[in-house]
Amino acid sequence: MSAPASYTMSAAFFENLVWAAAEEGLDVADWQTNLAGLHRNADRLPLSAFTALWQALLAQTADPLIGLKLGARFRLGRYGLVEFFLLNARTVQQALEQATTYWRLVIDEDKVVRLASHGDALRLFIEPRIRHPAAAYEMDLCYVLRMMSLLLGRPVHDMGLSLGLGHAQPAGTTLGDYRSRLGCEVVFDEPCYWLELPAALLRQALPGSHPLLVQTLATQADLQLKLLDREPAVAARVSHLIALGANEVETVAAQLGLSARSLQRRLKEEGTNFGVLRDSAQRRRAEQLLSEPRVALKEVAFFLGYEERGLAAACQRWFGASPGALRARLIAG
Repeated sequence: MSAPASYTMSAAFFENLVWAAAEEGLDVADWQTNLAGLHRNADRLPLSAFTALWQALLAQTADPLIGLKLGARFRLGRYGLVEFFLLNARTVQQALEQATTYWRLVIDEDKVVRLASHGDALRLFIEPRIRHPAAAYEMDLCYVLRMMSLLLGRPVHDMGLSLGLGHAQPAGTTLGDYRSRLGCEVVFDEPCYWLELPAALLRQALPGSHPLLVQTLATQADLQLKLLDREPAVAARVSHLIALGANEVETVAAQLGLSARSLQRRLKEEGTNFGVLRDSAQRRRAEQLLSEPRVALKEVAFFLGYEERGLAAACQRWFGASPGALRARLIAG
């Protein structure tokens, strides 16, 4: 079977998010209709549906803790093989190793999930390449912590866990909000997302361990992973070319051996478009240039293809600050 044309996600995961949103009082009637009709027999859905659903949810609420609230409502035991591996592993560490191997069966996207030692502890790192809303990551990590509690039959606050979030602390929240809802220490503004587990916890045997069953179903899971294999995402290649200075869709399409129309279609299949990728690249370049005090603001605008007024408007949209204010903040560290 040929590789799918776009990134996908487990329909069960998507359905769980819709269910949690409905329980939280958000309007998801149209999404429920689609799941009952158009996608009734689908095992996987386009990842673009996940993005669209989150946009719809965030348009309905300004609650800065909505990600944690949805994560707390997620129903456990709904993700097939991935949760099966977690529940039947021999130890906590083996469960994490299985999770890093098979996470793509839940959400297949451009990110790195890895384990690495951190002193005497072990960290599970999640390094996204294309960002979802911060609330989506908070929801996922809340679910992970609840799954850990289910695996061990212990409350999270009794495990010695700590959590790093790769985004700023939402306005209107306190660390106490996060500690009380997640049950562990939390730090913000990390380079990526991570969960840290102490060594003693990693060695702990799981009560539902069934190694033979895990080994048998690993073959099936490996086959499912192969069906998800693809060439590097077109969006990642486009972002690279834009970073090298190719700012027009026709130029980038020609370098990829595609027509502009075909390129836009491929990007749409991956849940994005050329304008979004170019805007993201411009944002990163603006941040880099503004962090260098020797580059005048007029030169920053020139390098980015803006008039000074256009640069001011773009910085306000990207960062919520003027170019001068942002520069001062970046230089101050």
